[in-house]
Amino acid sequence: MKRIVSLLASLCLLQSAHAQTTAVPDFLSYQGRALNADGTAIGAGTPVNRTITFRVWDHPSNGLTANLLYSEQQVVTIANGEFSALIGAGAATTGTPLGYSESTKGVPTVKISTPSVFGAATRYLGVTIDDGTAAVDNEISPRQQFVTSSYAFRAKVAESVDANAISSAMLATGAVGSTQLAAASVTNAKLGTDAVLTTNIGNLNITTAKIADLNVTTDKIADASVTTAKIADANVTTAKIADLNVTTAKLADASVTGIKIASATIAAGNLAAGAVTSTGILDGSIATADMAAGAVTGAKIATDTVVAGNIAAGAVGASEIADGSVTGADLGTNTATTVENLRIVRGTISTDGTITAGSGFSVSLTVPNGLLVSFNTPFSSAPSVVVSPLTTDGWVQGVTGITSSSFFSGGSLSGIGAFRRGFTFIAIGPR
Repeated sequence: MKRIVSLLASLCLLQSAHAQTTAVPDFLSYQGRALNADGTAIGAGTPVNRTITFRVWDHPSNGLTANLLYSEQQVVTIANGEFSALIGAGAATTGTPLGYSESTKGVPTVKISTPSVFGAATRYLGVTIDDGTAAVDNEISPRQQFVTSSYAFRAKVAESVDANAISSAMLATGAVGSTQLAAASVTNAKLGTDAVLTTNIGNLNITTAKIADLNVTTDKIADASVTTAKIADANVTTAKIADLNVTTAKLADASVTGIKIASATIAAGNLAAGAVTSTGILDGSIATADMAAGAVTGAKIATDTVVAGNIAAGAVGASEIADGSVTGADLGTNTATTVENLRIVRGTISTDGTITAGSGFSVSLTVPNGLLVSFNTPFSSAPSVVVSPLTTDGWVQGVTGITSSSFFSGGSLSGIGAFRRGFTFIAIGPR
């Protein structure tokens, strides 16, 4: 059991204070007298070195880690019970004498001059002296309350402040007003997000240079605020015009040229009556499908324009030929002077004698190998007969024995025949 008598305990310095121009040390001077339980002085006759633990508490008796503000230990020489120490010159307390680690409550994390250590009016000093045995040493009771020496009251009025000594935590809310701010001292870095309000911005102070690219959106522009004078030449692009917003009234006369009209865009309904003149039609562009039936009359056909290729077969009859207009020069050599009364029989016959096309005849197989075609109604004299093979694999189809009532046809290959082969024929002769 030990007890300690405090002879003197004084708070000499806080980290932010000055004595004239000399910085105050970060220590508290402490003197004491330690006695054994029997009243004899520790270190009587022969001085002894003992480990002393100094702690600063915010409560007169509680020992929780939340109550502990500062802790250190140092070896102190005790002679005849008396010792002297500088609190703040020790090292962090090791081990867990209180049941928890105190390392973060001492240097280098916390100093005795750290503002939070003496951040309130009520603080208590706890002292524990090692008795030289292995037993856990108890803190001397009661704890000593820190009090102010007479001239320390003057510290309530700061006469001078070190550069950078005033931190944000030392400033009261609303303490810095307009008069405390130097001109141009509020920079971008000092402004919080969304801190500048409309009322803080003077009229006409937002210039073009202050607006980031693409930051003026549609909802920032008042109705009818963008006038013609605000739009630079060639700045209204297609992407800026909503679909169907360019009306007829917005188009200058003659501004829609040919290159502005997409192919196949102009329909019949877009053309006024009589609007398409000859000069508006490209040469050679009117096709047959573009002309209505009967639209090309004699008056529309230029002289000597209709040639033989334009006249359909059989289109020119006796009524179309003017009297006396056909001269000798219009007639070819050996031109018939009379018109015969002719009949045509034609058909297609397969190799086995089956009739696959045509009528007015019958077919029978003959020897040698060939096909005999008989006319159901004989001609008045032998007709002209032309035959063609159905295939083109080198076979030649021949015709023989032509009479007014029949003919024979057979195929041959390289002059060897006859062989029965399919063929087509046409027979033309007088009725």
